[in-house]
Amino acid sequence: MEKEALMRYKKWLSDPSISKEDKEKLRNTDDNELQDAFYKELEFGTGGMRGIIGLGDNRMNLYTVGRASQAFANYINKSVGGSKSVVVSYDTRHMSPEFAVETAEIFAANGIKAYLFEDFRPTPILSFAVRLLKATGGVMITASHNLPKYNGYKAYWSNGAQVIPPHDEGIIQEYKAIESFGEIKRTPIEEAKKQGLIQMIGKEIDDVYFKKALSLSFHEADPSLKIVYTPLHGTGIKIVPLLLEKDGFRPYIQESQGIPDGNFPTVEYPNPEDPKAFKLSIEDAKRLNSDIILASDPDADRMGVMVKHNGEFVRIDGNQMGALLLNFILDKYSKDGMPSNPIVIESIVSSKLFAKIANSFGVEVVEVLTGFKWICNKADELRKSGKHVLFSYEESYGYNIGDFVYDKDSATAIMLTCEMASEYKKRGMTLVDVLNEAYKKYGYYFESQFAPVFEGEKGMDKIDFIMDSLRKNPPSEFAGYKLNKVTDYIQGVRDIPPSNVLKMEFGGNLMIYARPSGTEPKIKFYIMVMDFERKKDALSLLNRAKNEISKIVSAV
Repeated sequence: MEKEALMRYKKWLSDPSISKEDKEKLRNTDDNELQDAFYKELEFGTGGMRGIIGLGDNRMNLYTVGRASQAFANYINKSVGGSKSVVVSYDTRHMSPEFAVETAEIFAANGIKAYLFEDFRPTPILSFAVRLLKATGGVMITASHNLPKYNGYKAYWSNGAQVIPPHDEGIIQEYKAIESFGEIKRTPIEEAKKQGLIQMIGKEIDDVYFKKALSLSFHEADPSLKIVYTPLHGTGIKIVPLLLEKDGFRPYIQESQGIPDGNFPTVEYPNPEDPKAFKLSIEDAKRLNSDIILASDPDADRMGVMVKHNGEFVRIDGNQMGALLLNFILDKYSKDGMPSNPIVIESIVSSKLFAKIANSFGVEVVEVLTGFKWICNKADELRKSGKHVLFSYEESYGYNIGDFVYDKDSATAIMLTCEMASEYKKRGMTLVDVLNEAYKKYGYYFESQFAPVFEGEKGMDKIDFIMDSLRKNPPSEFAGYKLNKVTDYIQGVRDIPPSNVLKMEFGGNLMIYARPSGTEPKIKFYIMVMDFERKKDALSLLNRAKNEISKIVSAV
């Protein structure tokens, strides 16, 4: 082991708060695994703290979760006066219930009331509960769509959005200040319940959420629309089918994936962005002659869509769904009465078609950094200034409609997607037809990603090296287009905070963003081709650009 990792490892072995059993496990772990488990501490990224389950500072375990909860409690007690409370929820992953109970017990021991969900719940319900209960903050135990070996910890502030500066920075400082796990306070759950410091919650929160979501309905539900829904073994089973039924639909639930299971046994990767995750649902949809397939990821904040078009099931990607939902919502408002000061939000790496559609309706567009913590905190700021935020999205199937959830919300987005599909089905159109109409009207816009994985300490070094190389020597020409502008977000751009993102513009039709992921060991390249009259020209450039990026990364 390298010196720093060895130092952290020895500190664990000497800490009396680490159990004898866990110390013995560490002693029996090989050096390569120990190096990865101790070479750094988990940090808060775009989605909070996320890592592989196991022992070590760079792992998700009861000790690091306990440390994060103690740090969050310390920060709340130092920065907020009066009575304080947090809401704690968790997904269907391994160790999620244990991490959630641990979190609630620590807040209780620090005099902060914990509202703990009695069973797993989706991320949007956690965000909604923070706002409904007027809590000081919230914690969601989830690793979203990551592989089964991962789990995570997302911290929320009183507005129901994930923490951003100064709160995340304050929590991190408190985390670093905890030198021993012995500093973590705990009150056992049963004792805390008796003291009124832990209160179990559940269905009563769901019921209010359903009322809020249904208030956004355009009443286009048609029971004849044949829907297959899969929660991919995750938390969506708690709310999506019920919401669709309350709206007037009759969804079919993919049977095996409707069973909550942290192993995600029927999918390689529980991600609705991955077409392979739809395999079983497609089989059901063909058998049932269904019109549309919808999926949510394990914590049910993101959704994915496939629709039957010309007898085949066609995937509609996250950017395309953002454009379709935006067009549907703004068209409805334009006919029924557009709210005053309308505005929509997208992330910087999302499709530029979104802005073109919004502007055609006279609606202002705001861009923010990747991550719904930036989107929803910006929405909060805009609403306080008198703006009416109608819709927010990012390319990875994340959508938010309304003002009651301050994070991605798959259930409400799925409900409106089904309403949209219902309306167009009556006109003899699929969502693919609607998308093609939009392309003919606004031009062809296509996007793709290249996201190589570089795991471990060496992987982080590789990602840093690639970003540094692009900053110092961006390609002067790409896929036949000359470089005309580079924007480096590392120092901040306009009112966007500093972030490790590089944007390169080639001609007027090609744009590439490079950005290390905040939640996975990846560097992400977002490729955008824009404003083409012919589909084949746009797709040809997209493919050439993706191939060239792959060659550049391989050569670095």
